Amino acid sequence: SSLEMDDFTAGAVNCFVDSIYTGDVGTLQKQIFEDVNKMSHVFEVSWLTKRCLKFYKSDVLNFTNNSYQEVLFACEIASRAHYNLKQTRYVTCFVKNLMSRDISRKMFLQRYMADFAELSKRQLEMSLSMARNDFSLIMVPLTSHLTMNLKCKNLDKNAMYLLEACDVQKFRQDHPDNFDDAANLLLEISEVSECDEVKEVVRKFVRPNSGTEASSSENVVDLVETTEECEDDDEDDSDDEDFPEVSTQTDVEPERGWIQAVYGNTYPLISDNTLQFITTDNEVQKYIGMYYNLVSEEGGRVGRWFGMRCENTTRSQWSYYIGGCTECKYNVQFLNSVPRDKVKHWIINKTSTHLNIVCNKVTVLNFNFATDSDPDKTDGEHNWSREAESVRICFDVKLLLIMQ
Repeated sequence: SSLEMDDFTAGAVNCFVDSIYTGDVGTLQKQIFEDVNKMSHVFEVSWLTKRCLKFYKSDVLNFTNNSYQEVLFACEIASRAHYNLKQTRYVTCFVKNLMSRDISRKMFLQRYMADFAELSKRQLEMSLSMARNDFSLIMVPLTSHLTMNLKCKNLDKNAMYLLEACDVQKFRQDHPDNFDDAANLLLEISEVSECDEVKEVVRKFVRPNSGTEASSSENVVDLVETTEECEDDDEDDSDDEDFPEVSTQTDVEPERGWIQAVYGNTYPLISDNTLQFITTDNEVQKYIGMYYNLVSEEGGRVGRWFGMRCENTTRSQWSYYIGGCTECKYNVQFLNSVPRDKVKHWIINKTSTHLNIVCNKVTVLNFNFATDSDPDKTDGEHNWSREAESVRICFDVKLLLIMQ
């Protein structure tokens, strides 16, 4: 999956980054929850995906006064999570919460489906999921639309979609009177409509073949079969492979203001010549190059490259080079014990004597310009001891976030 970080608020990106760095979701809020959940899904951070579901159940579904707006807020989150991310448990938990709070599905659906002609396919499928076992709940707003808006003369695409998705046999068996009323109305429409498709939909609804099943979309959640999925998950999340425990070897805290890096752009350093960025996948032979603009006390300037590249995803092996200090080739010098996490938070700190790199709290390089440079590199220490003014970023990884 692909993702553009410009689609999300700064608060959501910051929360996602903080969660990856700390293993905690303390900054998660209702307003940014949906974006954080989407990022955790796309980047396959399974432990965070589980925490997001728990937050949805404990906070988003914790209605204060059962108002339509707060119920609608939770409904749309569940609908989008299922339709866009294939996360069925959100719909299951939402409907179960409605029923446990004695909130009328009939009343909610009447308001939810009031603007019937403008409902998206996602909203139609959410409506079907809420009324899966009782199509009479759908017929109330559907009948209103057919009589008030369409004047009993036609069926629009939304009406036909719902009628084709209906389990007619069950509807007729459970609600014979409601079925008869619906059938009579549809026959009346079929008689005046000149559309063959409308006539065929009505025919199948009124006189369904024995054993014919509804053509419901695969995106409609079967609440009978998935109710157990809404139960609280008590397993310990600390063992999730996506965020294994790592030893803390740095006290540097993540900064705020994450943006999507642009290839070739120059960025100022944070403080103490520190650069922070996020990589979201382990991509073989995809590099990140940083061109440091180094300034001496006298104002003289020189530029030097530092580059790093993933060489092996299984072993999480990354190579690097430091211009003027090592051979300027990948797959020669290697970082130490890079965590295997898919999402990585890198902190690169250049001092007058060292280039220090921390990845997900693990120090993977502490390069001493004076003692660790190649013997034939004589000007490395002199140039890299200068203050770094800015860094130009070049990369071919699919997504790079940088702290600005």
